[in-house]
Amino acid sequence: MTLATAVLATALTGTPSTATTTPAPSPAAPPPSDRALAAQPARHDLTREQFYLALPDRFANGDTSNDRGGLTGTRMETGFDPTDKKFFQGGDLKGLTERLDYIKGLGTTALWMAPVFTNIPVQNRGDAKDASAGYHGYWITDFTRVDPHFGTNEDLKRLIAAAHAKGMKVFFDVITNHTADTVDYAEKEYGYRPKGAFPYLDDTGRPFDDTAEAPRVDADSFPYTPAATTRTKVPAWLNDPTMYHNRGDSTFVGESGLYGDFFGHDDLWTERPEVVEGMKRIYEKWVEDFAIDGFRVDTAKNVNMEFWTQWATALDAYAEKRGREDFFMFAEAFSADATITAPYVTQGRLDSTLDFPLQSALRNYVSRGGPAGDLAHVLAQDHRYTTDKANAYEQVTFLGSHDMGRIGTFLAQDNPGATDAELLRRDRLAHELLLLSRGNPVVYAGDEQGFTGAGGDADARQSLFASQVPDYLDDDLIGTDRTHATDAFDPGHPLYRMIARLSGLTKRHPALRDGVQIERHVAEGQGVYAFSRVDPRNRIEYLVAVNNAEEPRTAEVPTGAAHQDLLPLYGTRRPLRSGPAGAVTVTVPALSAVVLKARTPLPHRAGAPSLTLSVPPAGARGTVEIGATLSGDPLTRVVFAAQAGNRPWQVLGSADHAPYKVTQNLPADTPAGTPLRYKAVAVDGSGRTAAALGTTTTGENPPPAKPKAERRYVVVHYRRQDGDHDGLRLRTGSVTAEFAGRDSYGAFAWVAPPEGATSLSFTVEKDGVPDGPERVLDVTAAGEVWTRQGSTLLDATRPAAAQLPQDPAKALIHYHRPDGDYDGWGLHAWTGAAHPPEWNDPIRPVRRDAFGLVFEVPLSERARSLSYILHKKEEKDVPTDEALDFRLHGREVWRLAGDPVPLSPSLGGAFPLDLSRRDAVWLDDTTVVWRGAGTGVASQQLVYAPGGIVLTAGALSDEGRWLRLTPATLSADQRARHPGYEDWSAFSLDPRDLDRAAEARRGQLIATQRAADGALLGATGVQLPTH
Repeated sequence: MTLATAVLATALTGTPSTATTTPAPSPAAPPPSDRALAAQPARHDLTREQFYLALPDRFANGDTSNDRGGLTGTRMETGFDPTDKKFFQGGDLKGLTERLDYIKGLGTTALWMAPVFTNIPVQNRGDAKDASAGYHGYWITDFTRVDPHFGTNEDLKRLIAAAHAKGMKVFFDVITNHTADTVDYAEKEYGYRPKGAFPYLDDTGRPFDDTAEAPRVDADSFPYTPAATTRTKVPAWLNDPTMYHNRGDSTFVGESGLYGDFFGHDDLWTERPEVVEGMKRIYEKWVEDFAIDGFRVDTAKNVNMEFWTQWATALDAYAEKRGREDFFMFAEAFSADATITAPYVTQGRLDSTLDFPLQSALRNYVSRGGPAGDLAHVLAQDHRYTTDKANAYEQVTFLGSHDMGRIGTFLAQDNPGATDAELLRRDRLAHELLLLSRGNPVVYAGDEQGFTGAGGDADARQSLFASQVPDYLDDDLIGTDRTHATDAFDPGHPLYRMIARLSGLTKRHPALRDGVQIERHVAEGQGVYAFSRVDPRNRIEYLVAVNNAEEPRTAEVPTGAAHQDLLPLYGTRRPLRSGPAGAVTVTVPALSAVVLKARTPLPHRAGAPSLTLSVPPAGARGTVEIGATLSGDPLTRVVFAAQAGNRPWQVLGSADHAPYKVTQNLPADTPAGTPLRYKAVAVDGSGRTAAALGTTTTGENPPPAKPKAERRYVVVHYRRQDGDHDGLRLRTGSVTAEFAGRDSYGAFAWVAPPEGATSLSFTVEKDGVPDGPERVLDVTAAGEVWTRQGSTLLDATRPAAAQLPQDPAKALIHYHRPDGDYDGWGLHAWTGAAHPPEWNDPIRPVRRDAFGLVFEVPLSERARSLSYILHKKEEKDVPTDEALDFRLHGREVWRLAGDPVPLSPSLGGAFPLDLSRRDAVWLDDTTVVWRGAGTGVASQQLVYAPGGIVLTAGALSDEGRWLRLTPATLSADQRARHPGYEDWSAFSLDPRDLDRAAEARRGQLIATQRAADGALLGATGVQLPTH
């Protein structure tokens, strides 16, 4: 970020100075006036709510007659089994209505319910032991009706009316990402098929990008062939299988997070306008028919951002027309990185997100005794949530949930052997930080009763009424001797009483809920974290200090004024007085929080504010930051606005404390060189203003490039007869490389071939002496070869000696760092891992060898891939999540630091990229063969186009139309008729494409192999059948 290229400070009169370094271009429209920007609100919608999250099935049973949802039969038909944590327990809407006073007693102002729509009673993919009921509400079949297990639509209306009568809002949990699993695949396979290797095809067989167009499709257009089951959904359009992505199960890495089935559930094709419109109408109907106050949006991270921009904007407008101007929608975007969560507010136009970054920091600070700097780091990202209609004060904050697990669970896991008294102190501290920090806090039903549990999901969904679930009965609760065998609606529980007390405190002192939050002190390492909360209208300062150490800690904490008396409100009885520099000496007891209130308001500053604007450097693109520095009243607020080209000026939002900054997202279609104009207006506590202008220009967005298989290294495997591979080096010209890798074949080395090289000459040396003849490698044909001592032969096909059976129960990841610094590096894993670790407690290497670290990851049953991140605390080896697809790479890979592409096995096709050759043979009507298989090949197809195709920079000039190929085995009859191809790889034409086979044979025909991202690994001509 640089200083503005033009800075114009204004006085109270608004008259600009003439100071400028570069003349700014004349804007198409003048910027908003100082007065208009100064009038922008500092807070939006909801900033003082206290949520209570309840699953209707697990809260209270008010009507036993609906326990089976009106269904008959066994638990597999009704979904009801009070002894199984994965089945309905009997809770319902009447139970919630009857217990509203209990919820209200905590200080609750908003009830957030898990989904209540009609669900598939039991979901079962053929394995009864994995069967589960739809008790949680996320497997919807009817979006228009309350699930009969919970009651009726009228029961829901009565609940909402009763909650409103008690001063509580009601929020629905809604889903747009997926429905119940009623669409099966004819192939009976469910591994994720990526867009690059398996694009959507229109009804002519042409691949298309669904983010750019929505042509006519049918059931043949998808990677899998969708087939609807007999169970129907409501509304009726949801029964059309072409309204879903149909790509297989998500690995939750990369595009699969958007396009894959969420644990097998039908993933809606939200890129299509029909789905956007359908989902909009579904939830507009609930807004119209029920007096709800907002939505919690499930799995927002698994839906494309463009959907949210359209859907949220439409729902906001619809609610406003019906008198719900403060209708509030907050998103679940499961990430501890604010750069990932914030765009759902700034670009998706939702009002808020569940604050996963803060949850992670709170857990680490309170439960693990982590550094206070973790809290500071997260809160320093608050500007990322600022828009013209939202800011971080609307964030929905929490300690745990029905998905990830309870705070009580985390405390017990992180502190093995801790006494109940210690766990209770930590639990109290967690809730104190939650309720006293910015945002709208959530209490998850049962946390106020000290619930724990073995983990997330079903293990974190204990009922508040007496349970019969054996796993729940084994739980050790915090702060009580009771078990889950009895009801848990105890207002005398120490956590219930503490939460209620803090809620009362924040109600009497609302600055503790949404006052300006100013960081005051951050301990180095463990210890005191302190911040002020100030209502800029009355200027009364509240000082909050917390301590996560197991002994009292004392800190010198700055405040907003010198010689200021601070009176105790919570956690202490000792008043304090600030010194001449405004600092106070605060002692915070172990695992505790203290709150003090200033006796008098903060003084006003004599002079008007002065402001300097900082804008992005020329060449801006993507998400950029705009900042301001100012002098004057510390409670000054800065409002930012921007204009791109001749577009209207847009308010970017306001910042109420230093450092003053906001973000702006520049659309990818913004032309390079577009003028960007900015204005900032500072408003101090006396209403005085100052303003500044600045300009810059946009840069060139890189043009979309076709994926290309980059061959960064050549890998040479070498085997000596005596097995002694120590002291080996590979020499090519003046470059040498150690044979640092070891595998079942022998040793391997890797070198980067010179740019533009087509061949590479090399020798292998042993202790500086040549260990055999010089060899020549064709780098255009193979990136990984095998050779033996004394032989000049190079085999591009992995030999049998290098193909030892792999253990299906574990994955092996070898990790090499050129700097040799392996301290602190670990592996975080989720999809496919038998025991996914916590981020702060990653999988450790089992050993270190000549190559580097070796990680062994036990795999879950039937795992098809492993999703993982190599990291050292917050430092990631590569910025994106990674997925090891066992079908493409096997269960063992060798990785180089900073490179997500495996060093070995390396990508490579069965034939080179050469359209002058014809290495593929169309054997008969439905079969194509070629020699070899390749490595990392995700798909293969025949490509044809009326105008012809050429190779350009490793990609086809035209993707034409596709005939998809599936791996096959030659029949005995085929082997007898074509004995020369007996050992070749065989492929069958996809039956869905056979009607275009004759058309394809009339002209140029190309066989291609693709990597997962669609990069060409091989491209060759096809020998056509003679008949």
